Amino acid sequence: MQFKITNMKPHFRYLIYLLAFFFSFVVQAQDSIRFDESGLEAVIQRSKVEKKPVFYMIYANWCVYCNNIKKNVLKDPEVISYMNSNYIFAGLDFEKNGSESFKEKYKIKSFPTFIIIDENGIELARLTGELKKEKFLSEAKLALNPKQQLPFLKAEYEKDKTNGIALMRYLVALKKGNERKELNPIAHEYFEKLTDDKIVSEVNWKIFTNGVTDIESREYKFVITNQQAFAAITSQKRVNDKFKNSVIELLKPIVKTNDIANYKKQRAIAKTINSPVIDSLLFQYDLDHYEANKDWTQYKKVATENIKKHVWNSPKAIKDIVLNVMRNSTDSQSLNQSLSWIKHSNELEESYDGILLEARVYRKLNNIPSAIAYTKKAKAFSTSMGWDGKEADKLLADLLIRKKVAAKPAAKPKK
Repeated sequence: MQFKITNMKPHFRYLIYLLAFFFSFVVQAQDSIRFDESGLEAVIQRSKVEKKPVFYMIYANWCVYCNNIKKNVLKDPEVISYMNSNYIFAGLDFEKNGSESFKEKYKIKSFPTFIIIDENGIELARLTGELKKEKFLSEAKLALNPKQQLPFLKAEYEKDKTNGIALMRYLVALKKGNERKELNPIAHEYFEKLTDDKIVSEVNWKIFTNGVTDIESREYKFVITNQQAFAAITSQKRVNDKFKNSVIELLKPIVKTNDIANYKKQRAIAKTINSPVIDSLLFQYDLDHYEANKDWTQYKKVATENIKKHVWNSPKAIKDIVLNVMRNSTDSQSLNQSLSWIKHSNELEESYDGILLEARVYRKLNNIPSAIAYTKKAKAFSTSMGWDGKEADKLLADLLIRKKVAAKPAAKPKK
């Protein structure tokens, strides 16, 4: 016998429709993250009722990293299931009107930022940047462990501020969602209580590498002076990597903003790290700085003085320098010097773009026969690799025109 809803009484029929709608909503909800953008107060109320912490994502619609996470991580079935079961997932558009109070309260400076808060709005954990699925899930699970949450870790350290292990754990958790320079005061307070003979240890190295970026601080100067002692604890590579990361964090933002006066000041601070890897890094930042400010005189000066010290075995770095010098020079001295550099680069590693660049330098020097010869060589190289070599064809056409013009006899003056 077939049972039809149409045969039911109206109130039963209504109940069936209601239940069907409810179950379809539940099934649909499990296929996606329930993204709550109703506001901080509303999600905190939900948190109190549902007894779940809030997992807040702060994003911008144009942010590539944010969209990658939404597309690739938040649509993964395992992530959807875990987040819907354990969290209230909330979202905030960083640029939306009305978001200022939230950003100020939780000191949001970048996106994507993820903040896990409890039913009272207290921050339990923070993450920043684009996270892959495995990392996202592992951090989401870790944030539910009370002994891995920021309030617990902070309280453990504040019980005894000479406890290096407790501080290390606190700093590692903080670093996941904060700029390292914001951790300087916490680490500095700890090191201030230590005498020099107590600083060299494995725990203190981890505190230093996670929480110290101030190159002028006592603890940083101590590591510079005693880097061999710390290298014995960890490795010279890790010590060098720490130095490099500190200089990158210091100078990269300044180079981006073309701040000439501040670059000079901060570069002098970075230079106090007496290490060959830092000298090499400063050389690259000097080039980037002068290129950004179009100061080609200083660019060529720095390149001339340092290219053989720092990048003489790097064809790519040499080609980048030669290209800039060639494009921004008219004097034969600079061009001839760049020609010697590109010849060395091609001796190290012959490449299509390297041979073509040598041809272009010859053209800039108005040495058309040599320019034609190297352009043909570049074309032959591209053919051997199965490439079309269109750039070589274009350059050769230009050079043949120049050759033809140069071969024309000068017009005789009229009597």
